[in-house]
Amino acid sequence: MANELFLGRTVGSAAPLSLEADDLTTHGLIVGMTGSGKTALGIILIEELLRKGVPVLAVDPKGDLANLLLDFPSLSPAEFAPWLPPGGGTTAEAEAQRWTKGLSGWGLSAADVAALAASREATVYTPGSSAGVSLDLLGSLAPPPGGSAEEEGRDLTAAFLSGLLGLMGRDADPVSSREFILLARCVDEIWGRGETATLEALLATAAAPPFATVGALPLETFFPKKDRDALVLALNGLIASPATAAFRGGAALDVGRLLGKTADGRPRLSVFSIAHLGDSERLFVVATLLARVRAWMRGQPGSTALRALVYIDEIFGFFPPSAEPPTKKPLLSLLKQARAFGLGTVLATQNPVDLDYKGLANCGCWWVGTLQTERDRARLADGLTSASGLTNVEELLSQTKKRVFLLHDVHRKAPELFETRWAMSYLRGPMTREELARIPKPAQAAAAAPASATGAAVAAGAAGTAAAVAAPPPPPAGPSGPPLLPSGWSAKWLDRRGAERATPYLYVRAAVRYRSGKAISDEIPVLRLFPLDAASPREVLEGEALDAGDRPLADAPPARALRYADLPSWAGASGVKEVEKAIRDRLPDLLTATLLQDPVTGSLSNPGEDPEAFAARVAGKAKPPAALVERLEKKRRDLEQAEAAEKGRQMETLATGFGAAIDVLGGLFGKRKSLKVGRVGSVLSKRRMEATAESKVEALRQEIAELEAKTGAPDPDRFTSVEVVPARTNVDVLGAGVAWVS
Repeated sequence: MANELFLGRTVGSAAPLSLEADDLTTHGLIVGMTGSGKTALGIILIEELLRKGVPVLAVDPKGDLANLLLDFPSLSPAEFAPWLPPGGGTTAEAEAQRWTKGLSGWGLSAADVAALAASREATVYTPGSSAGVSLDLLGSLAPPPGGSAEEEGRDLTAAFLSGLLGLMGRDADPVSSREFILLARCVDEIWGRGETATLEALLATAAAPPFATVGALPLETFFPKKDRDALVLALNGLIASPATAAFRGGAALDVGRLLGKTADGRPRLSVFSIAHLGDSERLFVVATLLARVRAWMRGQPGSTALRALVYIDEIFGFFPPSAEPPTKKPLLSLLKQARAFGLGTVLATQNPVDLDYKGLANCGCWWVGTLQTERDRARLADGLTSASGLTNVEELLSQTKKRVFLLHDVHRKAPELFETRWAMSYLRGPMTREELARIPKPAQAAAAAPASATGAAVAAGAAGTAAAVAAPPPPPAGPSGPPLLPSGWSAKWLDRRGAERATPYLYVRAAVRYRSGKAISDEIPVLRLFPLDAASPREVLEGEALDAGDRPLADAPPARALRYADLPSWAGASGVKEVEKAIRDRLPDLLTATLLQDPVTGSLSNPGEDPEAFAARVAGKAKPPAALVERLEKKRRDLEQAEAAEKGRQMETLATGFGAAIDVLGGLFGKRKSLKVGRVGSVLSKRRMEATAESKVEALRQEIAELEAKTGAPDPDRFTSVEVVPARTNVDVLGAGVAWVS
């Protein structure tokens, strides 16, 4: 059919596997561990949507999705040469040949790549950086046609102020936050004058509100002047800070344009690359973007056909099961409401336990690749069994491997295993800011909106009004050093993504031993990083821990200059004591692990140790008890004697049987007149004795096999899983401090 997306071919039959584009209005989830081909599947899905004329807005936290702009129409070595991965492991000629051969195996050619490149307009946006097309996420908020009282106006205000207050580190709840309610009222006043709500205009209005009441309360009761002055100073700092200046210049955030088509009808691909940002900045960018998408969506007419797609390549941290980051509410709204407007959402992740299942229950398409842990497989198997009614989901999941996924689509009769096709885009891996800067920018997208005369006039008025609250001079424009740390804490650095801004995390080093019964694991070194942007010291360890991978913490900052985020206001001497108490109280529970235990030796595995490695370690370290070894040797001696006795019985039975046969033949054909029945009975008796000897030999062999299993290398199948919470006495905290993550 004309609206089908060609994703690959089914395993077994090799028949082409296609997905109806409109199925994505019920949203989708791609799950798979690193190396499973998860990102490649997402890129193939986006390629197919663009070929069908569907615009795509893609959020790229890892830096891979910019590969979508590397579609080379001729598949020539000259096109590949500038984009070869660093390291020199291949040549342009080899890559051109590999891509040509890979595509031809799926019935695709350079002509298809050229058609894809010509069929869409692609742009890489880099909020907070000039590497790609920069975006104005904070500059202004124009009044909607229906005014602020309309639903669209309320959504735009909520999106704008949520991002603004989130970047300031203040509460952005539309109901409980005084800051949000006051600034929303200020936006209403600015729009009421027919003006655009710039930051400068917002500051001026908040400094001298033209209204005396908020709701049913006097302004001074609801938000006293002293507190308002503090808010105005914070706004002024936001305007003056070089860290936020990069979020104000550039192209306007026009979601209608991003999720629309060009004048000649081509769909737009808008890749938001945020790999260079710190974690708090990522939350701000994604929350602002999703809130604007939600506001745009609610202004669209209903549709049963897929109008556009929002794709997030790694959802970790944006949609957790318990915490409430600013990204969670708008994303949940999209999953619950976007179908009616023809807007699809596809999320990708490595670990399904990191996601809120209330929202994922709204996903109608699941692509499940290779999963890392048994818990992940069990959770998805349970969900898919309930959704599809099949009983062999676990068997299907066991067949997934690199580029092989299990597709569950509510529009299909049953799940299907399929292999993904070859991507038309050149998948060369994550791209640095320097590489992004080499990608050509569409002229219209790259053009930054000039500042308006109205904005300049409002800014001048704001400056005069802000002087009344004694605004401090702006901070220096260059990078700054890290803030002073509380006494007793040390500073470390983790260069995770090469960002320009460093975000503070609490690092905790510890040594832990796990005990189950009499079994105890080795001493395991542990490093945990917790975001410091918690509301109180006791809540720091409740945040989502950052995965540092195998990167060590450095004692000195990276060579490049960094800008440093502020430490929380509670990070003083008393706050440090509360954090240290929280570490003692909560760390053991946070180190809970599911381990393997050997029921024979009682040994306990270490966290992350697979069954084979555990079996080898048990065999190398565990010495069987002397009594068990002696018993095994005795059984072996008994077996030798029993086998010798069995062999003697067989010979005796054979001789007796031969004599009985002679007697019988003599009785029939010879001179004897009667058969010797007694000798025949002796043969039967000896055969019964022989069978008893055989049974004894077999029983001894079975006992020896069981004893050898207990004294030899263990079979991983005999291991059991146990969940172990380490006792406080088995957790030694070796150090804590601030890790600056960039």
